[in-house]
Amino acid sequence: METLKYELVYDGGVATGGQLPAHNGATSLEGMTWTLTLIGHYAATGKIKARGELSPEVRIYLVPPRQGSFIQEVWVELTEPNNLFLTSIVGSYVVGSVSQTLNSLITTTIKQVCGLTVDLLKREQDALGRLPSGDREALVDKIESSMRRVHTVIGEGANTLDIRKDKMPLLRLDQNTKAYVNADFLTDETLMVVSVGAYNANTGNGSAYLPKIGKTVRFYAPKGLDADTYAALSYSLDKYVNGLPSEIQIACVPTVSLDDRYKRLKIVRAFKTII
Repeated sequence: METLKYELVYDGGVATGGQLPAHNGATSLEGMTWTLTLIGHYAATGKIKARGELSPEVRIYLVPPRQGSFIQEVWVELTEPNNLFLTSIVGSYVVGSVSQTLNSLITTTIKQVCGLTVDLLKREQDALGRLPSGDREALVDKIESSMRRVHTVIGEGANTLDIRKDKMPLLRLDQNTKAYVNADFLTDETLMVVSVGAYNANTGNGSAYLPKIGKTVRFYAPKGLDADTYAALSYSLDKYVNGLPSEIQIACVPTVSLDDRYKRLKIVRAFKTII
């Protein structure tokens, strides 16, 4: 058995005195524990939680809070680490233990949904890069709702929420991340040149690099599009994987944040040839 021990450090506002407003604080904690549960379920089964029972191989526990601001410990317990889907996929790329890879998955997924910069060591990139194409993007979409709940207490009892592991800071949530995760503004359909870096044809989830802005953005290609669109997405991914020029053109409806950053794209059409 292996255990990841996290600290949720709420600070500012009434949290400085070791308190949180009951409803907002409880909503925030529920959102964080559900976020960890969803990521843990994926690590155990390789499936994005939709319905049915949760895997018993990853358990989430609360430890009594303590003062010094408001500090809540959350433990992620891997009851059978050798039997996890994550272990079978990552295999020899795991350095030390599967818990390190799970921690990387937790941290990067939360950062992505909150619009924070993701910096990975090469060994972390190698490990997470072995996950099925499109799964990480689908996981980001899955936790967006619960991460909105995590932010409920920001500005309503606490100013910041720091997530730490073994006393080391992993990331900070604040008013900026709250605005980012809560904002969903659909813009008009537009043409873009992209390079597909991940794509799961079964779920429609993927990610594409936008050279014009130098950023990778999640996308979703719904069912019912023309066959040439799916073929173009797969074509770009195949070229990308093989280190060849992989740019294609897409028509999409972007979702942007308050500061006009692209959060995700809904694919309408895709073309192998750039017009």
